Amino acid sequence: MLDDRKAAILRELVEEYIRTGEPVSSRAIVECGLDCSSATVRNELAVLEGDGYIVKPHTSAGRVPTDRGYRYYLDHLSPGSLQHSTQARIASFFSTMHSGFGQMLRQTSDLLSEITHHPAVVVGPGLHGQTVRDAHLIPIEPGEVLLVVVTGSGNVNQAVLRLAAPAAPAEITAAGRALEARLVGRVLGAEGGLERGDLDADLPPGALDLFDRALEAVDAAALEPRKVYLGGTSWMTTLWDDLAQLHRILAMLDREAGVAGLLGQDPDGTSVRLGPELPAGEEDLAVVSTRYEAAGGSGRMGVIGPLRMDYRRTIRVVEEVSDALRDTLGG
Repeated sequence: MLDDRKAAILRELVEEYIRTGEPVSSRAIVECGLDCSSATVRNELAVLEGDGYIVKPHTSAGRVPTDRGYRYYLDHLSPGSLQHSTQARIASFFSTMHSGFGQMLRQTSDLLSEITHHPAVVVGPGLHGQTVRDAHLIPIEPGEVLLVVVTGSGNVNQAVLRLAAPAAPAEITAAGRALEARLVGRVLGAEGGLERGDLDADLPPGALDLFDRALEAVDAAALEPRKVYLGGTSWMTTLWDDLAQLHRILAMLDREAGVAGLLGQDPDGTSVRLGPELPAGEEDLAVVSTRYEAAGGSGRMGVIGPLRMDYRRTIRVVEEVSDALRDTLGG
C-alpha cells in the first residue's frame, strides 16, 4: 500500500501519460500542482520505480506506468463524470430506439464505440436463463413451419422447422397452442431439457411430430453461444502502432469465444482487466466491461483499447450505457 504522497504522484503520472502518450518527467508532475518540491518528486519517483510501479524507457528521461502501476491506479480510482452533452446523447439514443432486440444490441455497440473512440462489444444474454413470453408456429411453405420464441427481454428467436410431410393447418394450430401452453412463463435451460407432457401426447400424429420438433429446436437454441455484436473496429489502427499485435487482436475479435473471454463473466458489475490478466496475453491491451440486465437474463458490454486508455471516462460511459440499456429492456 502506497502512502498518500506516492499514490498522488503515481496518479498524476498515469493520467499525464494517458493524456500525452509521452514519458512523464518530474517537472511535469510538479507542474500538476502537487504540494511538494522537485527534489521530493524525484525521490518518490525513484522509489516507485524501484517498487515496480513505473519504469524509465532507455531513450527518455521520463517514466511510464507498468502493469503494476496501472493496476494500483485503477484499484484506487475515484469515479469520473460525463459531460452533459454525452449524457444527453445516451439518453436520446435509447429514448428514440425502436429496433428489434438484436439490432438494438448492435447499435448499442456502435454507440459505445462512437463515444469512446474505441472498439466496443455487446454480448447478448442468449436464450439460456431467459423467460419465454410468447411462442408461435407459423406456416410458411408446404412442409416448412416457422418457430418464433419471444423472451421477456424482447429477444426474438426464429427457426425454420422442416417436416417429413406437410402439416395440415389444424395440426399446426394444435401444435402451436400446445407449445405456447408448454413454454410461456418457463425459464429456458433452468430445468434441463424440454420434454413432452402427458397432455401433449394426446395431439394428432402430425401435430405431435411438429410439437416435438419445436421443443428440440428451442432446446438447441437455449444451448447456442451468446451472440456478439462488435462495433468500431476502424478505431483500432489509430490505437495500436504494432501491426503484428493489431492483427492478433483482430483475429481474436473475429472469434466469438475470444470476445467473450476478453469481457469475462464477473458477476459483480464493472471490471477492468489489463494485459497479463487477459486470456489473450497481450501486453498492451485493456478491457473495461460491465454487466447489463435484461428481463429474464443478463449480458455484458465492454470497450477494448491499449493500456493508455482514459479509464475515468470509459468506465463512466460503459456504466451509463449499461444502465440505459437495462432500463430500456426492463432489466
